[in-house]
Amino acid sequence: MVILTAATSEVDGKQISGKQHTSFSFKSVIQSTVKNAETYGYKTVVYDLNNLGIGQYYDVKNEYFLSNGHYKREVVTGHKTRALFKPEIVKKCLTENNDLVVYLDGDAQLNGNIDDINSGDYDIGVTLREPIEIFYQKKHGFESVNGFVNAGVLFFNNTENSMKFVDKWILLTRELGNDQLALNQLLPRKTYPKKFSTIKIDGIKIKYFPARTYNYYYFKNIPYFGAKIFHFKSDVRTFYPFNFWKKFKNLFFHTPVGIVIKLLRPPRQLP
Repeated sequence: MVILTAATSEVDGKQISGKQHTSFSFKSVIQSTVKNAETYGYKTVVYDLNNLGIGQYYDVKNEYFLSNGHYKREVVTGHKTRALFKPEIVKKCLTENNDLVVYLDGDAQLNGNIDDINSGDYDIGVTLREPIEIFYQKKHGFESVNGFVNAGVLFFNNTENSMKFVDKWILLTRELGNDQLALNQLLPRKTYPKKFSTIKIDGIKIKYFPARTYNYYYFKNIPYFGAKIFHFKSDVRTFYPFNFWKKFKNLFFHTPVGIVIKLLRPPRQLP
């Protein structure tokens, strides 16, 4: 198994409010992932997109991204695109490694053993948003943009079908200007899938893994128990590092209060 991740320098380690958090850094998250991957016997591939200071250099070839940590084009007003390069580095890693590739955003941290995803019954594994998040998106009219799947954690078995899917993802990402929007448009969007279910699209087997376990960013809404990958995306940066006190707050304060707030208050920026 290969754990693939990538990030730019610390310039973009911010919340959606634009506030910089001194306790958070992409480098620190990735170093923790690398350490944990070694513990579980996984290989890691890290791409340095711009002054990260670790990993292999990868040329993004976009000056605006290199200066700001996101792309200039906004598919939806207020929603910054940060990873047009994502499907391309996935293809590069699949080409160079004859193994299952696990893609993690630079702010996603491997936290546990994930041998169970190596089941061999799918080509592409995607992480399915929790029902409360889908309800929230529908309530505020964002389901057509974000879809059922978060693109921060993805699994790719090294198959011919996986390469076909990634090639389609590359082309659609370039066309739409957003990797997550493109990914969700390649997947069924009408009916909420069952967790661990597998479907076929043009012969490509897609398996839905629960984000609650494999792409956990529900620090404000759902207890963290069982989470194997933490995702400290922009609106939950303050939870890093996820220490004893923050776990306590997750269980006894943020979870009950956050559910009510999430249902009543619209977001400042799409997740």
